Amino acid sequence: MSVAIIIPARLASTRLPNKPLVDILGQTMIARVYQKARQVSNAKVFVACDSDKVKQEIENLGGTAILTDSNLASGTDRVYAALQLIDEDFDTIVNLQGDLPNIDPKVIDAAIASIKNSDADIATVASVITHQDEINDPNIVKIAISFESPVSGKALYFSRLAIPYSKNQDQSYYHHIGIYAYKKAALEKFVILKPSDLEIRESLEQLRALENDMKISVQIVESNPLSVDTKKDLENVIKDIKG
Repeated sequence: MSVAIIIPARLASTRLPNKPLVDILGQTMIARVYQKARQVSNAKVFVACDSDKVKQEIENLGGTAILTDSNLASGTDRVYAALQLIDEDFDTIVNLQGDLPNIDPKVIDAAIASIKNSDADIATVASVITHQDEINDPNIVKIAISFESPVSGKALYFSRLAIPYSKNQDQSYYHHIGIYAYKKAALEKFVILKPSDLEIRESLEQLRALENDMKISVQIVESNPLSVDTKKDLENVIKDIKG
C-alpha cells in the first residue's frame, strides 16, 4: 500500500493569523507537524500550502511543499488539489491537519492501519475524553461509534454536542482527532460532493461523507494531540511540549 501524507496549511487563519508559522519553542508549527509526519514509516510527506513563506519553510527542511489556491474551501480540497500536482500514484491519502504540533506519529500509523485493514472508505481516530469540561465544549468534536471491537468501530455521527446521550455518567465520550486516511477513490468521490445539510449545520465536513453513505472507520488511540486554533490553544501546546 502506497501512502501519501498531505498536510494542508493555510496562512490566512482568522483566529490565529499566520498560524502555520507561529513560533513554538524555536520551531514553526508547520515544521513540527511535518517532522512528526516524517517519522511515519513507508509514507511520503507533502505540505499543501497557499503561501511562498510556508513553502520555503518546508523546503528549508528538505521537504516538498506544493502551492495551492488560497481560496479553496477546506483542508480536504487543498489536499486533493496538491495530489493532482504530485507526479506519483498513491493508494491511500492521509489528510493530516497542520495545527497538531504535538501529534504522536503512532496516531497517524493507527489511521493508516485502520484504512488498510477495513472495508471503510475513510479512517479516522479518537481518544477517550478524560476531562469532564470537554464533554460540553463545542470546540471538542465528539463521535458516536458503533464498536466492532473494544478499540475500533465505525462512525455513526460527529457532533459538537455531547453524543451519545447517557443517563449513566460512567459512560465514555470520544474526542475526535482531526486526521483522515482516505482510499484514493473515496477522496475523489468526496471532493465532488456538495456540502451537506448536517455538515453546514455542525460545521463538520466529515458529515458530508456519512450523509452520502460513505463508511468511516474509527480507531481508538491513547494519545490526544492538541489542536491549535487560538492564542490560548498555542499556550496550552507550549506547556504540553515543555512537559
